[in-house]
Formats: sequence, structure tokens, C-alpha cells
Amino acid sequence: MNGVDDVALRRFCRSAECLFEIWQMPKFFKFGDAQCEIYRRTRDGTDEHNASGREFIEALWQDYGMFLDRDALKRAGQSMPTVFWELYLANALKCSGVSLRQQRDRTKKNQKGPDLFAANPDVWIEAVMPGPGTGPDAVPYPPRIGGYDVPVDTFILRLRSSFEDKARKMTGYIDGRLIQPGQATVIAISGALLPSAIGEGPGPVPVPRVVQAFVGVGNLVLDVDPKTRETVSRSVAHHDEIRKTSGGPVATDPFIGHAYSHISAVAYSASDWATDPERPGTEFVLIHNDNATVRLPRGWLSAGVEYWRENSELRWTTRSLPPPTIPPSRR
Repeated sequence: MNGVDDVALRRFCRSAECLFEIWQMPKFFKFGDAQCEIYRRTRDGTDEHNASGREFIEALWQDYGMFLDRDALKRAGQSMPTVFWELYLANALKCSGVSLRQQRDRTKKNQKGPDLFAANPDVWIEAVMPGPGTGPDAVPYPPRIGGYDVPVDTFILRLRSSFEDKARKMTGYIDGRLIQPGQATVIAISGALLPSAIGEGPGPVPVPRVVQAFVGVGNLVLDVDPKTRETVSRSVAHHDEIRKTSGGPVATDPFIGHAYSHISAVAYSASDWATDPERPGTEFVLIHNDNATVRLPRGWLSAGVEYWRENSELRWTTRSLPPPTIPPSRR
């Protein structure tokens, strides 16, 4: 057999094996014991909210399961929401035109790496879904009756904690040379398990909490003329740290310096398995790190809202709105 025929045969066999895997894709939910209570409720239909997402998860698994690691179904029985997030993330990225690669094509056998990998450009994506936490800095649940203040600092603390864990993990992948020079990195955070994880955007009113967690900004500041009551100017407060209940400071400007230059961006969504969005990804918030060694191109996602700091200014853009400029006020 000549070289050309040999190459063609290998490609054919690889395609046939891929198709076989798709046809043999098992069901996501399995009978028997499962550690994850949400998994059991969703599978068994014991509560209406979780059970409403069962068909959505099964559809995601059939279409995007090949992008996850081989232990995904086992992990789902232990923590279904985190595996859902990886599946939904793959769905949203594909809908945004991102070219994902199957797990078998991106790492060597038995080699662990970030959860997803995209090509053209090369981007490694590590997914994380923080819970509300415990103790005095946990995100409080809203009361059943009456109004309440949407938590800001505790919410940001949970985002920053999960980011720190994954940033260290990315460092390990870089040191181990799994992530190569020139490849971008994204930490994708889900707010689905966080109380009060309301929509985070678009625009600066108010500044989304996930944006406040990474680029050193706080609330919107309006300068109002006392006579005319008209807004004279707008700015965003400079705010580079929050404090835990214990008094310890937590920086909220990791993308301002170079300590996290190995992270290209943070992506955020609060979608959960009980919500089947018409167009996945339109709710995404993407925060760019312009101090990253490898920057993520603007417009990498064709849906959602992008934020970044440029010349000490907060900028944002969507697919349909021009990026306004809002200078941060100085303390």
C-alpha cells in the first residue's frame, strides 16, 4: 500500500471509530446509588425543578459528551452540576463558533489536563462551579418573603476563591508543559449554585459582580447637577480589594498586574440544567486579562458581553452595541 492510501485508510478508520463512539454513547443517567442528591432528584423526578432539566442534560450529553473526559459519567454521580457545566460550556462555545477538540485528540492516554480545548486559536478552558460556601463568608440565601440586599462581597469572595484554585491548577499544567507557549487559557466559572446569581450584564449599570472581582472596579458613580438634576458625568469607582468577615483582605484586581499573566480571561454564566436557553452563550460574561502573556482575541465568543480595562478605563462590548468608555474615578 502506498503512502497516500495508507494515510487515507488511517483517516477513514479514525472517522469510523469516532462515529462508533457517538452511536454507542450511553445514557447520562443510570439506575442505582448515586452520591449526588441533585443527580438523584433529576433522574428520579422527585422534585419538579430539577426533573425539568433531565431531557436537556441527556441531549447535551449525546451532543457534547465526546468533548469531556472518560470519567464524566462517574463524576456526574458524585457531582452532577459540575459535569452539566462542562457540557453546557461546550454547547455554548460551539454555538459561538469555537472549534472544540475531542478529549482523545488533545491529551495523551491517561494524561489529565484542563476540561476543554479549542483550536484556531489554541485555548485551554478549565471549568469550575463554586458553591455558596460555609461560615460567616458564605453567600446567604434570599428570604422566602420580603426584600433583601443582593450580596456583593460574599459573592465576589466565592468567585475569587474558585479562580485562585483553578489559576494554581493552570500553573501546574504550564509547568508540566501540557499547555504550550502561545496557547491561551480561560477559567470558566458557573454561578448556578450561588444564591442570587442573577444576570451579570450587559453594561455598566450596575457593574456586574463578576467584573468587580477581577479588574479592580466597584460601583457606578454618577455626578449629578443639583440644580438641573441631570447627570453630568459617569465613572466607575476604583476598588481593588474586599475584606472577609475576619478582616483579611482579598484582592479584586488580579487582571491589573502581572501575577496572573498566565490566565487570558474569565468566562461566567449562571445558567443551570433547569433552563434550556434558546441560544446558549448569550448570557455569558467574558472578562479579558490585557496583561496576559497570551491574550484572548476580542470577539472569541460571538455571543454575550466582553469586558476589559484599557488605559485605566473600563470598556465593554456586545455583538450589537459599540463599546462605551467609562473612566474609573480616583480615590
